[in-house]
Amino acid sequence: MIETLIKYNEIFVQNNSHGNTANKNIFDFSNFGSNLILTAPHATRSFVGKKEKLADACTGALVKYIGEQNRISNIIRTKFVPHKALISDFIAENKLQNHYFLDIHGFVAEPKYDVCLGTGYFSEEGYPYLDKIMAAAKKYNLKIKINHHLYKGCIGLTGRYQKTWNEPRVIQIELQKKIRDFYNNPETVKQITIPFFYDIIQSYK
Repeated sequence: MIETLIKYNEIFVQNNSHGNTANKNIFDFSNFGSNLILTAPHATRSFVGKKEKLADACTGALVKYIGEQNRISNIIRTKFVPHKALISDFIAENKLQNHYFLDIHGFVAEPKYDVCLGTGYFSEEGYPYLDKIMAAAKKYNLKIKINHHLYKGCIGLTGRYQKTWNEPRVIQIELQKKIRDFYNNPETVKQITIPFFYDIIQSYK
């Protein structure tokens, strides 16, 4: 598992985390025909707020691995471009809006939490599948926060999807570095992070 994750991550960390700049497509879509789609919008560096944003380390490899192992469709940024390129636009262009989405990010600003979940402009009450994610977090003793003021998802895919289609189909999942860093914390990723996502995915099937 860890060796595969490291191999997958080579795609995203090349060229100082600008990814495969020779790749024709900004986003790679692996379509397994699933009801759920995983996304990694910052697997490489990206252009956000008129400036270059650092990559959310390890998220691309995790989404690729989890998707392949469970036959869950996924959309992953594969290269940096010096202009705004949004997964929400990719979803609209490819008419994928009738799926559910888990939008995977990485954060470091709140070390007391392992995972932060964002429901964007919608209330967390009754939000589809949120209770399943909370149950999985409890099972693996993950410290979790819903709608932290920094990580609600309003300016990401969650909020953009809601503004366009007005449905609660996207949850932003922010992962603390220590639970996604398979270089320095391989056992945590192997025994907690990957099983945590496997449990969540099962609830969408």
